[in-house]
Amino acid sequence: MMKKWMTALSAGVCFAACGAAFAWDGSATGQIDLIQGAGAGGMPFRVVLKNAPALCGNTLTWAYLDDADGNYKTNASILLTAKAAGSAVALYSNRDSNGYCRIGFLQIQ
Repeated sequence: MMKKWMTALSAGVCFAACGAAFAWDGSATGQIDLIQGAGAGGMPFRVVLKNAPALCGNTLTWAYLDDADGNYKTNASILLTAKAAGSAVALYSNRDSNGYCRIGFLQIQ
């Protein structure tokens, strides 16, 4: 009985820690309405979803990919493909130090 209790307690601690590790300020799912491009270092790849939902727990309706991220090109390609195919995407983002929504995880639905 004690072994089962310890196993359950360990699993609970793991789930709590894992949930904190993947905490997002906001998430939204929908089709991409608009993609904007800008110069390097200036939030160069911006995304707006149809019906413009708030994306990271504030009023911003756009989120960006940071070109300093190692997966920048891959994630930009995924978003461009989703836009071309009309597929829904799920965007998970956090507010950066200026309050803008920086995409940290995405997936095509």
